[in-house]
Parts: sequence; C-alpha cells; structure tokens
Amino acid sequence: MGVRAHPLNYGRWWDATWNTTFGCKPLSPGCLNCYAARAAGTLQTATDMPLYLGTTDEKGGRYVFNGNLKVLPPEDYSGWTWPLRWKGAASPLLGPGMPSLLWAASMSELFLPGRPRSILDRTIGTLAISPHIGLILAKPVRQMVAYIDGQLASVQQRWREKLWLGFSAENQVWFDLRWPPMRELAQRSWVVFVSIAPMLGPVRLPDDFLALARWVICSGEEGLQEHLRYMEHAWPLAVRDQCAAAGIPFFMKQMAGEKPIPPALLVREFPAW
Repeated sequence: MGVRAHPLNYGRWWDATWNTTFGCKPLSPGCLNCYAARAAGTLQTATDMPLYLGTTDEKGGRYVFNGNLKVLPPEDYSGWTWPLRWKGAASPLLGPGMPSLLWAASMSELFLPGRPRSILDRTIGTLAISPHIGLILAKPVRQMVAYIDGQLASVQQRWREKLWLGFSAENQVWFDLRWPPMRELAQRSWVVFVSIAPMLGPVRLPDDFLALARWVICSGEEGLQEHLRYMEHAWPLAVRDQCAAAGIPFFMKQMAGEKPIPPALLVREFPAW
C-alpha cells in the first residue's frame, strides 16, 4: 500500500456516507463545535429526518448532542441494505475501477457506550460484505478495539481486507491517549489512520505511528465564525512534512472556517489500494 494523489481540489476523504446510528455525546474538546450536532439540531424537526429528533440540546448558541441514542428501525430494509445495493461512486477517490470509500456513522459515534452489540454487528457486518471499503472513525477507541478483538480470527481476517479503522485526535494530548490502543490493531496489519480534526494544537507523530499507520487526515474546525477555534498554519505543515518523510499519505481537508488552503498544504493523498 503506497500513496495515491487525487488530482482534484476535493474536500471529502470519503465517496459516500451511511448512517444506521444517530445521537452522540461530547467526548473531548474537539466536540465543542461538532458539525454533526449542528446538522442534527437543524434537521431534527424535518419531517423526513425523525431519527434526529431529541438527540441534541441548544446551549450557548450551539447544538450539543445530549446522549440520546437512536438507530434505524430493524424493519427499514432499504436503509440497512443500502451498501449492498449501491453501485459505488462514478469516479471513486481511489481511482478508476477501485472500490468506493464508504464512511459509516459519519453523523454519530458508532462505539459510544450504550450502543447494542446487535447494532454494531449488523452495521459492520453489512459494511464488510459490501463491495466497498468501509471507513470507521472513532473516539472511544478502546471500545472499538475490544469489539474487533472479540471477533473470531477468521472474521477478523476477512474484515481486515475491507475495513479501514481510524481515530480522532484534536491535539497531542488526545493523540497520545488514543494511539496506543490503535497501535495494537496496526501491528496486526489493520489499516489504521488518524483524523486530526478539528486541529486545535500541534501534533507530532511518534516513530511507531509513522512506521505502522497508513493515512493522516488534517482539518481546521468547521462551523459558525463566532465559535471557531483557528488553526495555526504551522501545525498541519509539520504533520505534512512528517508524512512526506515517512511515505504516509496526507490529506488536508480544509482550513478553519473553510478559508483557502495555502498551496503548500493543498495535498490530498489516499492510500494506494
């Protein structure tokens, strides 16, 4: 697995999203201006999005997840089987003829304590048998690692070929807390990546991460201008340089508040598959 550069100025690192779970709660400082909470708060009264209803509270001009968890109804066959029916992106980010990148639970935390095991099984099991590459991004990484470790060896072997497992880390403190459990998966040949988003401080990637990880994503904070916490240009530049030296794909999603990305940071690479 090497580096594949995408030629377009394209801000998404996924081809499509699929949500079977709804609701979340703040887990670390990066959650303060959560885009998903803001979207859920504005969508929860829409007649076609009832699963967001009651999952957020408004506090200080922000929508905040309140811990109320919801899930697609078991009888929603169309929703649960969508990855099996979707033919994939017309122009996959990984290149012509390659699988599409399907991000599961983009609007919630899949491994939040309280999710029924049956929901995890159905979501991840469906993702793993789809023709796409499943992207799973988590903050409660110990729960994710425990779930993966609880699978039969034969299941893990099949899943390693289909799932990319990521963790969020908004600054060095949270990187250092979340990387050690993920290192165990990376050492067993899982595709492990980090999303440094929103980047709230400098992050130096340790040597073991540079030797084992497959992908690094950086992004400034999204949201309303009055709430944004801005990112120093030097922070993602330092990460970009570390990735380049180690041969790890680097993807710069956006600057804080969607300001123009400086030319030196306009790097959007994907793992070659």
